[in-house]
Amino acid sequence: MESDLRPPDPERGSYRLGIAALVLLVAIVVAIQIAGVRLRQPAGSYPESEREQYLRSGDLSAKAGLALSADRLWKQAEGSYRSALPWPSAYRRLGVLKEYLGKSGKNDFEHLDSGAKELDLTPKEVAKLRREKAMWLRIFSSKTLTPQEASSYERAIRRLNLGPLSSVAMSQVNTRAGQKAAAARTLEAAKARYRSELVAGGLLLVVLIVGGLAGVVIGVMFLWSNASMFASAPRSHLAWSTGVSAFIVYLASYIGFSAVAEIGGDFLGHKLRDTWADSAYLGLLIVSALVAYGIGMATLIGGTRYAGLDWREIGYRTRSAGRDVLTGVGGFFAALPLLLMAAIVTWILVKTVLRNFPTPEQPFEGILAQGNVLSTVLTFLAASVIAPIVEETFFRGVLYTALRGRMGVWAAVAISSAIFAVIHPLPGGFLPIFALACVFALMRERTGSVVPSIVAHSVYNTVQLLVVLLLF
Repeated sequence: MESDLRPPDPERGSYRLGIAALVLLVAIVVAIQIAGVRLRQPAGSYPESEREQYLRSGDLSAKAGLALSADRLWKQAEGSYRSALPWPSAYRRLGVLKEYLGKSGKNDFEHLDSGAKELDLTPKEVAKLRREKAMWLRIFSSKTLTPQEASSYERAIRRLNLGPLSSVAMSQVNTRAGQKAAAARTLEAAKARYRSELVAGGLLLVVLIVGGLAGVVIGVMFLWSNASMFASAPRSHLAWSTGVSAFIVYLASYIGFSAVAEIGGDFLGHKLRDTWADSAYLGLLIVSALVAYGIGMATLIGGTRYAGLDWREIGYRTRSAGRDVLTGVGGFFAALPLLLMAAIVTWILVKTVLRNFPTPEQPFEGILAQGNVLSTVLTFLAASVIAPIVEETFFRGVLYTALRGRMGVWAAVAISSAIFAVIHPLPGGFLPIFALACVFALMRERTGSVVPSIVAHSVYNTVQLLVVLLLF
């Protein structure tokens, strides 16, 4: 072990106390995640994350089936949806799909609430599913619907998570209401939109593949040219006690305010319509992140001024904004091969030793599926702007800089990246996020600025959202 890992005597006490506080906070975050999974996932039930995967696969096949009118894709969609049973989202999709293909979907609608016990649904959720079941049976059991019924059912269908089959369901409602022209327009508009989205999604995937191949070269060249510099890089001048105090205050605030946002979002979910509830929930998340950011920055600036230091030591500076932006984009592409390898290892682990430990899904995918404009804008604002600025400021800025005052580059990269990965969905998210965070930290070290990592983080989150928006 390197001798420079031992902190100077004047801050030995604060160093040990800071490490203990970090370990405690990490343990709390892990405990919260485990408790959340156990509360959402009844013992012995089918992992919800797998249902999400099957549902997404089915939605992609259904979207392609509509765009290309291919029977093979419809069969793939049906098979994927069956694998997600008895999830209500899968039953409602199967029913709509069968009716569209000229089969009877009534049996699937009848089973909409059949998984109530296995899924541990509340009486209120079961009652809601039974009302939905009655709606579907009314739609597909009668040859005609009144215009008033059709309008009411269309509004109800928009609030359901039906993915690409939402337009199909609404066109079928229009048909039964005698509105054949409206039904044809709805379906043709959906097909045209899905074709455009699949083309755009395909182009995005091509860019990612080509960029990932280029990223291998970028990564190798970066490490080759900077390895010796990393081995002898000077320590930062940010006092450990100042930096770690600001980070702990930020993280504790973030955990607390995020919990309040979750509770508030759950409360609003019972009081507002789904689309408005999603927007309110996203607003609460954004406010909680900004408040935690403000509290953490106030602590940092106050501490550095008291110590006679410059708070911009955390990387709030740039020699060339344009160059830092390009470095961030290059860093994103360099991270893609690492992300792919981490994802493969994670997939193997999740299918074997971690099979009984489901990874919670991020809420953004379901929110984007609703198609609400305000919720979509807030999702991109939260994930592509707020999160990169706030998280990079404190993880690659404050925490990494504080660690670099006590240890070498690689140790600081590993520790800060591990802590960053832990606050994301576990266990499936750990390795990919850890790999990504290591790239961010190395860019921070090489450039002395958090601007490249903010850019790379923003590009990563934006690409994820675009893939969901275009392909699912």
